Formats: sequence, C-alpha cells, structure tokens
Amino acid sequence: MIWIEATVTTSQAAADAVSDLLLGLGANGVELVDPEAFRKVLSDNSHLDYADEGFLDQYGTNVVIRAYFQDGRDRDDMMAVIRKGLADLAEWTDPSPATVSLILRDDAEWKDVWKEYYKPFEVAPGYVIKPSWEEYAARPGETVIEMDPGMAFGTGTHETTRMCAEFAASVVQPGDRVMDIGCGTAILGIIAAKRGAVEVTAIDVDDAAVKTARENVERNGEAGRIRVICGVLDDVKPTAHDVLLVNIIADVIIALSPDFPKYLKGDGLLVTSGIIHDRMQDVMSACEQNGFVLVDHNAQGEWDAMVFRCIAS
Repeated sequence: MIWIEATVTTSQAAADAVSDLLLGLGANGVELVDPEAFRKVLSDNSHLDYADEGFLDQYGTNVVIRAYFQDGRDRDDMMAVIRKGLADLAEWTDPSPATVSLILRDDAEWKDVWKEYYKPFEVAPGYVIKPSWEEYAARPGETVIEMDPGMAFGTGTHETTRMCAEFAASVVQPGDRVMDIGCGTAILGIIAAKRGAVEVTAIDVDDAAVKTARENVERNGEAGRIRVICGVLDDVKPTAHDVLLVNIIADVIIALSPDFPKYLKGDGLLVTSGIIHDRMQDVMSACEQNGFVLVDHNAQGEWDAMVFRCIAS
C-alpha cells in the first residue's frame, strides 16, 4: 500500500496539538520523535543497557511528528491544509519551527525489502535458521529451524541470541524440562525442543512476540512440547526445570534473580544473555547472591552470556 508521510517539526509545547491536528485531518496514525522524552528515560535509569551517551544531541530539542495518510489525496492541497492548521494553532500556542514535508511511502519498504538480507545461517553448531520464505537443503547432521521473525526480537543474528542459542544447544539434554523467559520468536525454546526437551515453557510480555512465537512453534512441529504464554514470570506456577534460558537485559535478570531458584531443580542451569560488558559483574553478583555459581561464560561484540548452576537449597 502507498502512503503519504507528512512530517512536521514543532515545539515541545505544541506537540500534542499538532498530533491532534494531523489526526483530525484523517491521519491513520502518528509517530513522535521527542528527544526530551528519551532524555527523561535515560536520566531515570542510568543503567539502561542500550543507552549511548550523547546520541540524542543530534536531535536537538524540537519534536518531529510523522503522520501517515492513505494515498489518493492531492499533496499540494494537503500541504496547504496542514500549514493553515499550524497557522491557526499559532493563535494560542507556538508551533515553530512548524516545518512541513510530504513524501510517498510504500509499506513494502519495511514489510518485505528487509527479507533480502535475512538468509539461512548456522545459529549454533548443527542448528540452521531458515527464514520461512527461503529454500535450504539440510546437510547431514543439521537441524533446520524455520523462522519468521514477525515483529519479535530474536532471529539469531544478534550476538546475544547467538550466544544463548549456542549454550542451549550444548546444555539442554533429552528429557529436560526447559523455560525460555523473554522468548521473542521462540528460537531458543525451539532449539531446546529439537535437543529433546520433553516440555518447554516460553513466556514473553509482548503480544506481538507471543503471536510470532506460537506461529514459529507450529511451523516447526513443536506445539506438542512447547507452551507459549503471554505474561511475566510470576504468571507461571513455580515448577522445577532443568534449564532456564533468559535472554533479556541486565536489569531484568538482576530483578528476577531471587525468583529463578523457584523454577529450577537443585542443580539446574541458568543461561543468561543480553548483558552488556559493563553490567556483567552486576549480573554475576546478583546470581551468586541468590544461590548460583558461574560455570561458563562467552562474549561476542559488546555482549556477555553466562551459565550458572543452581546450588540453592
């Protein structure tokens, strides 16, 4: 589908009014890029793993609002109507700099073009991820997992997912009971099932991730062994598992570390990933304080993954 993308640069004070203006003109949705909102998030959480100090400077202080209209309108008329609306707003608020631009967008730009760059690859020794739209002939000894990422994180191309997948492929044993916490696409849970786990619980707080995970589980013939749940860890009744796979971020791992022993056998394994280098020691300390001992470690790029054994009584 072709869309008209209207971009308005305005002030903090007028951002809500401009958004309402664009929606009132028939926009199907608006997107705000607000540097001040990002700065507040960073100031409220100094340990946010993905923060890059100084990266917001390029955005200045103005708010950029993008609105999407179905094609078919005369763009000169649209431009005139938007500018008139901004001029009307100026009677009671300051929408400056009030710059406006219109361009055509084809949603194939973000729906399909990226698929050209997502090809079959080995995510862990003997385990190949094949996008659902690609053909791939498995070599002897390979296990092929068909994966459609949808809108979920965890295709296996990121270092954090790769490291967790490699650990999953080495520590999960036939007959194990496994939990994949923050499952995303369910790639780790599917690997666990292919390794011979008899029961896998995959959980994520994001509806889109859960939908994608369930589709991938069905696609790979593992619906009988993998249960996908939308929720948080507390929504799952504590039951002894052999392995927990946790590919999230350091702060969440630390926050959940007191609860992990309730979901593990006495000597069960906790696989953690998604940890930026600067937070590795924090995660290690939290896990050790809650009854775990470090047994393995890997690092790729700026990220760390660790395997702990539960020694809590």
